[in-house]
Amino acid sequence: MTLSSLISMFSFLMVVLKIEATKSVAGVSLKMIECYVVLIFARLCSIIPFEGYLPYDRSGDWLYQCVEALSFLLAGTVVYLCRRRFASTYDVGGDTLNHLFLIVPAALLALLFHPSLNAFMPADFAWTFALYLEAVAVLPQLFMFQKQGKVEPFTTHFLAAQALSQVFSFIFWVSSYSELNSAQNTLKSYVGHWVIGMQVMQLIVMGDFIYHYIRCLTSGVPVQFMLSENV
Repeated sequence: MTLSSLISMFSFLMVVLKIEATKSVAGVSLKMIECYVVLIFARLCSIIPFEGYLPYDRSGDWLYQCVEALSFLLAGTVVYLCRRRFASTYDVGGDTLNHLFLIVPAALLALLFHPSLNAFMPADFAWTFALYLEAVAVLPQLFMFQKQGKVEPFTTHFLAAQALSQVFSFIFWVSSYSELNSAQNTLKSYVGHWVIGMQVMQLIVMGDFIYHYIRCLTSGVPVQFMLSENV
């Protein structure tokens, strides 16, 4: 779990450094980054004051918490760069998927299906909401690719890193999903399976992108030509 968070954090750092180097946010979906800001904040509200969803590994809980906090700061920095510092380079017309259509359903699902490891409903809801929103958070960027008909190399590398992060997260929860179930409630007795389903859903959502990304790498084709019919 900590490894998954580290990969995700470094992907946000890469985006920040690239934007600072080019003085441009062209190709970045602000809607996607805002989804990540919301979901990471929700996750922090669950894992900082409570221990129910903290990973048990040799790295220690503090490392996981620190990495998530750094991810939040970096994602927030990208939002600032898009909305303020380099706002003139942001493609509003290409970033058209309304992220409320992702945030609201994720919140409703979290109200219905959430584990109780923190034994405090708001914190349990926050953690589950973050998990569900994360499954679809990349959609604004994928829609932006299709709308613009082109991709920026660093945004494709960001998505690839998020996919790799999700693979490690999936492996972690496959080995421990039963801890999320509760026999005291019919719906909650299947929450662990539902969480695994959300993990699989994110990999499916990114499946076509991952396929073309790997094809580019193995064929020696620059990733900016990912949308080419020849790839």
